[in-house]
Amino acid sequence: MTIQDLGSIGELLAAIATIVTLIYLATQVRQNTRALKSATFQNISGEMGRNVEPILNNADLAALMVKGNIDPTSLTEEEALRFSSMLTASLRRLEAVFVQHQLGSIDSALKEGFELSLISILQMPFASHWWSTAKTVFYPPFAAHLDRRLAAGEIPRDHPSILLAVSKDQTR
Repeated sequence: MTIQDLGSIGELLAAIATIVTLIYLATQVRQNTRALKSATFQNISGEMGRNVEPILNNADLAALMVKGNIDPTSLTEEEALRFSSMLTASLRRLEAVFVQHQLGSIDSALKEGFELSLISILQMPFASHWWSTAKTVFYPPFAAHLDRRLAAGEIPRDHPSILLAVSKDQTR
């Protein structure tokens, strides 16, 4: 066997090692991507769950939301500020979902579930009025996306908060 033959064998072994390394790296990248998407989903899911905590933990805020959704004009300035602040926090979390979807960290089906759990609230009287002015402080593509969905009538009106407001309004 000549030195040239040994060099050729060495090159072949190096090529095989390179291919094995690339396969290993591709597998690692795929696993890391899955882990990152899972962590992103878990984080967003927890954050979206925080939308209801103030209402669950504060009967006054729950009553204020019912009051505001039945008759937004009945809210005092302080009550409107509290309701507005809660909506801002909730929509900021949804905005994060939108951006994570744009970045490819969550898929469309997950984004859709998070959106439907929250943006249907924007059809209620106080929230609808609030959104008409507050949307200017949100990420423009996010605001435009919500406006398109609302205008197209894609948002179901069967969110529990909407049903509560409607049933309360009908009993008046």
